[in-house]
Amino acid sequence: MVSINQLTVDFGGFRLFDDVSFLINPRDRIGLVGKMGQENPRC
Repeated sequence: MVSINQLTVDFGGFRLFDDVSFLINPRDRIGLVGKMGQENPRC
């Protein structure tokens, strides 16, 4: 299980996330999405 509470992320002078909280349970499925055409790792 992964629990994130009150996460704030700034990058390059821009606020990407502000006060984000979430929980990922053991059997949950998640995905990461990026810009089209970017080199994304594949499993």
